[in-house]
Amino acid sequence: MDISSLPNNIENLLKAKVSEGIFDTLEDAISFAVQVAFIDNNISKENIENLNSEIEKGWEEMQAGKGRSSEEVFKDLRKKYA
Repeated sequence: MDISSLPNNIENLLKAKVSEGIFDTLEDAISFAVQVAFIDNNISKENIENLNSEIEKGWEEMQAGKGRSSEEVFKDLRKKYA
């Protein structure tokens, strides 16, 4: 799959999720992202812009070492919802 047309921040985010083992392949990560995007039929340009802004903010925080590992997040989620 050619992902060269994706914005660099999205490509890097998806590749990171594959590297972390959350997804087996880049194609799986992209497929999941597309499915999630279409769960809500009320998708608007404003919602997409807001989501992109939040993704960018999160990516910058991760790059600055302010993020949490996926293991830590999933551990907290299991405690909360188990």
